[in-house]
Amino acid sequence: MGCGPWALLALLCGAAAAPLHCNVSLDSPAERRWLPVLRHFEPAFLRAAFQRIIDESVPKWVHQVIQPIAAELELFMPQPFAGEIAGMCKALGVNLGDGILLNFAYESTAFCTSIVAQDDKGNIYHGRNLDYNFVDILSKITLDVQFIKDGGRWWENAIAAFLNRNYPVSWLVRRTLSEAEDFQSAVLRLADIPIIAEVYYIVGGVSPKEGMVITRNRRGPADLWPLDPLGGAWFRVETNYDHWTTPPPFDDRRTAAIKALNATGQHNINFDTLFKVLSVKPVLNNNTVYTTVMSAAHPDRYQTWMRTGE
Repeated sequence: MGCGPWALLALLCGAAAAPLHCNVSLDSPAERRWLPVLRHFEPAFLRAAFQRIIDESVPKWVHQVIQPIAAELELFMPQPFAGEIAGMCKALGVNLGDGILLNFAYESTAFCTSIVAQDDKGNIYHGRNLDYNFVDILSKITLDVQFIKDGGRWWENAIAAFLNRNYPVSWLVRRTLSEAEDFQSAVLRLADIPIIAEVYYIVGGVSPKEGMVITRNRRGPADLWPLDPLGGAWFRVETNYDHWTTPPPFDDRRTAAIKALNATGQHNINFDTLFKVLSVKPVLNNNTVYTTVMSAAHPDRYQTWMRTGE
């Protein structure tokens, strides 16, 4: 899932042909904190990409009806997201309503394969492929973003409601990363806080057994699926289908990932072998933008590879 206010610009990732690495200071005013990032891109290209995604994702009649309403939603959006989106739209000279719509487009169009696994020593590994329709655009604007906060708690002045207190799924991730103190706290936040779309949250912690797939409804959890290494379930694989159902034959990334993990074995799982699992077809496919492997206990080992063109 995207990890920023403008999902198509602030995707949290890195790469083999490494993408641009940027620091974003949460101590800067919300309206200005993304401006140094925007300077790395040609404004005309971003505007064209912006327009294409809107045109291809939103029917014209819906766009005409929603655009003026979306602009008014800024009044109900939590900070700092409202200020960040407004600041970027102003800098690029694009419509605020379209900027808000673009955030919501990501909620229903992204696909991914996510894995959380525990090795035989209790280490937790976490990997993910992002699949998205606009591969040619994302391959040019994917960023490795590190949020920096040296001052006070930037969230304390947040507006408490967004419509019915529902957040876009990626905004809740960022809020959780900023505020949750441990694995249990992160799971509770991601499971319980209302969001605007159904989603799967895959969480990996720093201690043994700290792995979870959270299947979300808009109002709360539909299912919690934890690691159970003592029971033999040393990994969990989530694609875009409820784990208790059978994926469709035309998109069965799950079976391929499970076979690769079983072939690897718990004693051999590590950063390198997890990357290989995420590189097995069709887990890796023509719409895969990037592959990320990480471990919360070893943040220095976080790495992402751009996969477009493979």
